[in-house]
Amino acid sequence: MQSRSKFQRTLVAIAGALAMSTVAVGAAVGPAQAVASPMKVTVNA
Repeated sequence: MQSRSKFQRTLVAIAGALAMSTVAVGAAVGPAQAVASPMKVTVNA
């Protein structure tokens, strides 16, 4: 039982780390896309 609970804790930790990294990447990419969009419009015009 103990090894299984450790395994479950590891899975929860991995899931939490993935969620945090996804949020961090989204926060970093969001402003970059917002800045890039007007530039593309200017280049196309």
